[in-house]
Amino acid sequence: MSATAETLLRVKSVLRNSLKLDESALLADEMPLVGGEYDLDSLDILLVITNIEKEFGVRISEGTMDRKAFATTRTLADFVQQLGPTK
Repeated sequence: MSATAETLLRVKSVLRNSLKLDESALLADEMPLVGGEYDLDSLDILLVITNIEKEFGVRISEGTMDRKAFATTRTLADFVQQLGPTK
């Protein structure tokens, strides 16, 4: 299931907040999250997951998410979209 434009924008907002990026920081839909410009490490990923849970009112159980979800901004948004209803 592909993410809606709203989900993509909310995920980008979570990424900006989690990584303490300025609102003007460009977060392209296909930007790599691991190994890319911002090169998220394991602590960054944990923070992003926690903030996604808060923002979207979901619970991400261990084993639900794999590295593919953090391939790009869009794959992360697609993963969040498949979690179901959001706030």
